[in-house]
Amino acid sequence: MKKKIMILSLCTFCLFSLVAFICNSEATKDPLALSPVAAKRITTPTGTLISCDLKALKDTVDIPLSYLTEELQVVKLEDKDEALVGGWVRTTVSDNYILVSNKKQTPYKLFTRDGKFITTIGAYGQGPNEYANTYSEQLDETHNRIYILPWQSDKLLVFDLKGVPQTPIPLCLRVPKGQFRVDTGKSEVTVTTLPFQGSPAVVWTQDFEGKRKKFIPARHLTVPRDFSNEVFMDKNTPDYSVMLMTIVPSPRVDSLYHYNAQQNRLEARFTANYPNKEKIPWHGYTEYPRHFVGDVSVPVQVSANTWSGSKPAKYIVDKQTLHGNYFHLYNDFLGTKKMQIWPSFGNGYYIANMEPAQLKETLEKELARKELPSDVRKRTQALVKSLDEDGNNVVLFAKMKNK
Repeated sequence: MKKKIMILSLCTFCLFSLVAFICNSEATKDPLALSPVAAKRITTPTGTLISCDLKALKDTVDIPLSYLTEELQVVKLEDKDEALVGGWVRTTVSDNYILVSNKKQTPYKLFTRDGKFITTIGAYGQGPNEYANTYSEQLDETHNRIYILPWQSDKLLVFDLKGVPQTPIPLCLRVPKGQFRVDTGKSEVTVTTLPFQGSPAVVWTQDFEGKRKKFIPARHLTVPRDFSNEVFMDKNTPDYSVMLMTIVPSPRVDSLYHYNAQQNRLEARFTANYPNKEKIPWHGYTEYPRHFVGDVSVPVQVSANTWSGSKPAKYIVDKQTLHGNYFHLYNDFLGTKKMQIWPSFGNGYYIANMEPAQLKETLEKELARKELPSDVRKRTQALVKSLDEDGNNVVLFAKMKNK
């Protein structure tokens, strides 16, 4: 009898060990494998909407950058005086180029993908082919074009990849803040604008002469005339994926939409269910190839008439399994779980554009950690040694995985 009990106990122990091993293996492959099902699919007249229940998010998981992307590449931008960028700048990576947006009086800069400076794009100012603040850009290397949308603009500025100005594209409506996609081959532009009160459209398509083809009225998406609100468009998937973030006069529950050009309609694809309907937090949604990502924050008063958002809490939902949780993203190519990075993804890439002194300081902290894997340590040491603190910015980028 005792022998049978011992055998039964041994079998039970082995079973539990096997289950634990399988679970740990799954978690190693997919950091969300052990997270709860945090969302549900809702059938709507325009397709399937995924809705995340914030109350279902039970924990914060550490997600390695390698789970979302292919191998990280590090490119030091050329040091010529005319190539210097500095500070925080939007950065677009394509198959062969790196485009860095303007910062105050520093205009756009175009580099090869290995960091060699090519040319300055346009100039700071108010004259022809000049701009002050800009909101969005598109690098279309296939058709030798760069498109730039300034704030409060009634046109898209157009340049070729040598920096030569081309004929601007007139917009059929003035755009206070907006996102766009140009189909150069079809000579067609799709624009999403921040639809201030009185604006007749939130999305439209037009030709290169400014003739409107289709438009969607603003209706419930109308916002007050306040530049605190934003238009998000991540361009990480082939879909025209867009979201309006409204914080003035107060946040409202909304969705991330796909624009269906054939049906000329916005189709809700992701939203969140907030526990307190009377006090909705500031929030935004973006889309990855395999996930939806959201964030929540609260307003913090920084002066008598100025408010800022608190540090956002980021959460992620798997499109297939609907597993989700709050998350921290860390760069496992160069550091440990403690090297948390901002999940900055656009045009199908993770991108970080950093001043070399800032990058060096970050990496030296990682090198001081005993748990840093030997292969990562070797790579990080080599990078630190190569950095010139007085040099131009360094771009870290990695292509997003589609599967």
